[in-house]
Amino acid sequence: MKKVGNQFKLGALLIALTFVCFDIVADVRTFTITSGPMGGGWYSIGGAIGEMAKEAYPGAIVTVTPGGSLSNVAKVNSGKSDLGLTMAKLYAEARNASGTFEGKRKMSNLRSIAFLAPIPMSFVLVKKSNPISSIEEIKNKQIPLRLLTSKKGSSPALAANLMFQQYGFDFKDIKKWGGSVSYVSYAEASNLIKDGHADVWVGPMVAAIVELTTSVKMKMLPIKEQYLDRLVKQHSYGKILLPKGKYYFVNEDLHHMAENVILVVQDKLPDDQVYGLMKVLMANTDRIAGISKTYSGFQPATAWQNVGGPLHPGAVKYYRENGLMK
Repeated sequence: MKKVGNQFKLGALLIALTFVCFDIVADVRTFTITSGPMGGGWYSIGGAIGEMAKEAYPGAIVTVTPGGSLSNVAKVNSGKSDLGLTMAKLYAEARNASGTFEGKRKMSNLRSIAFLAPIPMSFVLVKKSNPISSIEEIKNKQIPLRLLTSKKGSSPALAANLMFQQYGFDFKDIKKWGGSVSYVSYAEASNLIKDGHADVWVGPMVAAIVELTTSVKMKMLPIKEQYLDRLVKQHSYGKILLPKGKYYFVNEDLHHMAENVILVVQDKLPDDQVYGLMKVLMANTDRIAGISKTYSGFQPATAWQNVGGPLHPGAVKYYRENGLMK
């Protein structure tokens, strides 16, 4: 009789534990993703991950909002978003209250889950008919440019300003010289340059900007390698090689600045919730890889690398269980 009673208690315990596990999954009522400016690759990635989140958390209300790599870090850390796209550089700085986040509180409610791709930054593009021939010329002649970059709070805007600082000027100087600096969406940037309302784009080669270069002949003002090396050393940017012919305005092999795109989540998210998302995400890498050539190399084997800081335990569990990391 005592044996039967113990078996009953054990059975009841197993049932209770089962319900607890189901309750954890059932607790995912909402899941919010903060991505990038509308019209850009990050917004498309956010949408793709949103669809995967619906598969991982059936019945949950999944929301994808525009954002930027700087603001996304703060949104995820504060709990306003569950997942966000950002850069490994910013993730490391946010956790350590250094660099961009110097003087602020350390953002401890952040963990990375995946590295997506290195993304080239700070393409300085002007119309081919524009007489400007180099970045140095902008400073030396104090040209009052009508400059466009991505939305405030975005990593491309920060990267552009830091890159110009290597040449001894920044956005504030451009304004002092009588120029302007506008933080716009990629689609807006394309239209403003086409219509003659702006002179220069400084940012990544996303779809809307690529489309601009097909309808308007553009030229690129390259970044000097000595300044790229400083950006790597001082600000943890990457340096990649743009092969000749990558774009029609790349006439020779050129080194260029880049950042590592990563996904971050709240540290407070339950391990099994993150693990469940990882299973769906890594089973559908082609959906992210197919968004643009930038992400064509995204794969589980390298997704745990180059993330700039600690991974979420739920992500670690996935990578280890699948033999991707020790």
